[in-house]
Amino acid sequence: MMDIHPDLMIWTIISFILLLMILKKLAWGPILNALDEREMGIKDSIKSAADAQAAANRTLEEYKTQMAEAQAEAQSIVAKSRQDAERIRDDLISKSKADAQTLIDKAAKQIDLERQEAIHQIRAEIATMVVDAASKVIGRALNEDDHKKLILETLDRGSNPN
Repeated sequence: MMDIHPDLMIWTIISFILLLMILKKLAWGPILNALDEREMGIKDSIKSAADAQAAANRTLEEYKTQMAEAQAEAQSIVAKSRQDAERIRDDLISKSKADAQTLIDKAAKQIDLERQEAIHQIRAEIATMVVDAASKVIGRALNEDDHKKLILETLDRGSNPN
């Protein structure tokens, strides 16, 4: 079946060793260099990814800090706006109260003036009515001499107020 041929075996071993040496010199070195370069590339990529991850984490922290500051500022603005609105409301209320009091005071003065004017008019009418009534009474009850004397006394009192 199978025969062993020693010289074929020797030549096969020699061919195999020569092939290994040629492969080692021509192929094994470039293959190992390519694997080393690939390993270095992968390590560099991993390092770059780690650096990018760290930079992203720093950026995320900065963003979170900025967001917190922005929220605090927004809350401050809202609180200040509320205070301003309260102050404006209070100012408007006090101004409205002052305006209302001014209107009430003006109305009271107007009412007082109109009351005094009405009293003056009533007095003038009463005086006119009394003078008319007195002249009717005096004209009938006094004779002509008394009437002249009364007129002269009134004229003297009007020109001499003392």
